[in-house]
Amino acid sequence: MARVGVGLLAVVGLLLTGAGLIAALAWGLGGLTTAGMLYVVGAALLASAIRWMRTHIGPVNPAAFAFVGAIIPVLGLWLALRGYWTSIPLLLLFVVGLYAPIALGGRPWGKPKFDRPGS
Repeated sequence: MARVGVGLLAVVGLLLTGAGLIAALAWGLGGLTTAGMLYVVGAALLASAIRWMRTHIGPVNPAAFAFVGAIIPVLGLWLALRGYWTSIPLLLLFVVGLYAPIALGGRPWGKPKFDRPGS
C-alpha cells in the first residue's frame, strides 16, 4: 500500500514539475514566482518519492533511464528536420528539468548504516 502512495506522490511531483516548466515558458517573468513554486514543490515531492523507493525497494537502476539518451537525439533530429530549431533547447530544458529531481532522489548520498527492511 505504501508503494502505491509513494508512486502516486512521484506522479504528482512529476506533473507539478512539468507544470512549473510550462508555466515558466508560457508566462515568462510575470509568472516566474508561480512557476518556480510549482517546480520546487514538484521536484521536492519527486526526489523524496524516489529516495523512499531507493531505500525501501532497492537502488535505482540507471539502465531504466537509458531511454532518455535515445530520446534526446531522436527528437532533436526530428525537430531539426521539421525546421523547429528553437525547440531543441526547450527539449533539453524539459529533459534536464524533469530528470534532475529523479537523479537527486536516486543518488546515494552515503553508505546506509543498516540493511533495507524486508530484505
